Amino acid sequence: MREFPSLGVKLNVGYSDVDISHVRRHFDDAGIAHCDSLIPIRVEMTDCFADNPTPESDLLIDFAAHCIDFRKNSDDQLRDRFLKFLGSDKCTEKRGDGRRYFRGDWGVTVVQ
Repeated sequence: MREFPSLGVKLNVGYSDVDISHVRRHFDDAGIAHCDSLIPIRVEMTDCFADNPTPESDLLIDFAAHCIDFRKNSDDQLRDRFLKFLGSDKCTEKRGDGRRYFRGDWGVTVVQ
């Protein structure tokens, strides 16, 4: 969530900026053999952008923002910026039927 560093501090839930690339680099530096894979994860989230979001879509937004009740607890400017970012091509895959899918690809590293 480098694009929104204030989320964790402002909403008092915190987050970690460590990702799989850090883990892999440390394994490489330590000479630990590992096998890397990418598991593509897609979550349908079209309703998150609807005028009347569902409770389930709010939970998806909470998950993506790493915050509880993000829609209720964030100010309008942060919420609008985050939803715009979430709906962008950087985070979301748009399909021909108009549905939007969150790209939550998981990096997997298995120590050999």
